[in-house]
Amino acid sequence: MSISRRSFLKAGLSSMTYFSTAATVPMWIAQTAKAFTGLGHPDRVLVIIQQAGGNDGLNTVIPYTDPIYTGSVLIGGQEQRPNLKILEPNLGLTLLGDGLNAFHPKLIRLKDWYTNGNVSVIQNVGYPNPNLSHFVATDLWEYGTSPGAQLSTLQGWISRFFDNQCAGIPPENIDPLTMLGAGKDIVPLTLNGSLGYTPPAVLNFTSYKFDAPANASLNAHHKQGLADVNAFTTADPTIDFLQRSANIAQASVDDVATANLQPTLNPYPTGTLGTGLDIVSKIIRAGFTTKIFYVSQGGYDTHANQLAGGDPINGGDHPQLLNEFDLAVDAFLKDMEQSGYLDNVMIMTFSEFGRRVKENGSFGTDHGAGNSLFLMGGNVNGGVYGGQPDLADQLNGNLRHTIDFRAVYSTIIQDWFGADPEPIFGSADFNDPIFNIQGGMALLPVINNALPIPVASTIGNLVGAALTLAAGAYAVRRIDRAFTAQD
Repeated sequence: MSISRRSFLKAGLSSMTYFSTAATVPMWIAQTAKAFTGLGHPDRVLVIIQQAGGNDGLNTVIPYTDPIYTGSVLIGGQEQRPNLKILEPNLGLTLLGDGLNAFHPKLIRLKDWYTNGNVSVIQNVGYPNPNLSHFVATDLWEYGTSPGAQLSTLQGWISRFFDNQCAGIPPENIDPLTMLGAGKDIVPLTLNGSLGYTPPAVLNFTSYKFDAPANASLNAHHKQGLADVNAFTTADPTIDFLQRSANIAQASVDDVATANLQPTLNPYPTGTLGTGLDIVSKIIRAGFTTKIFYVSQGGYDTHANQLAGGDPINGGDHPQLLNEFDLAVDAFLKDMEQSGYLDNVMIMTFSEFGRRVKENGSFGTDHGAGNSLFLMGGNVNGGVYGGQPDLADQLNGNLRHTIDFRAVYSTIIQDWFGADPEPIFGSADFNDPIFNIQGGMALLPVINNALPIPVASTIGNLVGAALTLAAGAYAVRRIDRAFTAQD
């Protein structure tokens, strides 16, 4: 029997919407929650921060006693960092206490978290045969694979982890905010490609609506369309699809708006990193159970102007980037500590590559290889891991890696989430002493594997946003195609 568009819409006007009538937890919430309950640590959250452009690790975690760094030992008759080096008299507040390393002076707040045992530094991270292209190197890190792989056929390493946890669950029954990009409107490759599911990217709270924020009339029209779709009862599979889409889209907008009602506990700096971490903080504190967040800070491609006015501490691009990083991470960690979530939240940083040991002629550094990264949170084992970078044994002017970045990823999957990394990375030997699944992988002891402290959360607060911005308009457009028009 054909159904008119008018009768379909009228049916919705006299019915309650999804959230006021649903007597049970929706399937897409229940099945995803069940999938992640199987983790050894189901309450834990990972926040990935990309330092895009290639961060200069040697001026972030500074080997201030290394004679090559300080310039007392030359290579090929040349000092490696005559202008960029930062020496001990300027590092008094950020010395790490090991007699070897210090944070850049702009990371003074991060140093306090390090002193409290909440920061792990992993040095000499990379992969064999490093690629110095921004695009290729970023893809390798995001996909979690090695040079030579057919990147176009791969999924992000987190999306493979997600698929493994949600195997057997139809895409429409997956909680769409299990993963989320924050601070940018582009979904990162790390999260993309899962089971026909694309996680949302929330640029900011203001723009996360059905249409342009200023278009209130069209927003209201689409929202009413979702309510109409949801209220209609039929066995038609097309309508069933539309109803699921309506549920997801309506939950998305309403619940993200609810997250924005969370109070601001600590001020964040302007920029994508501060905006992104503020979004992450509010979503976590609102009780949502998003497992993976991804935030990015750009600008680290410092071929020139890494310092300015002869001052590598305060002048130039790199100190300003690290200052923004320090302020944003400090605000986020304080939010988590003050709200009781710090033990269940961990930040992992990464950059597609480091910089060369030797500075260039433009007060900057060129694309390099091995680099350092941070793990931060209440359940990390603070300290410096991976040994000291060997500035004498360079690989064509670059730092060599001693730790494969996939060993860090595997450590996170196994020790942070309590899952098996082998289905994500396979059983290949990556020719790295710390990454050899076939022989029994030696994981980094950087994570406290004790059970997490329970955190108050409500499964009903899970947000749904798989079809976020498009679903409202899409549902309305599909109505005309789903029914025989008899108006």
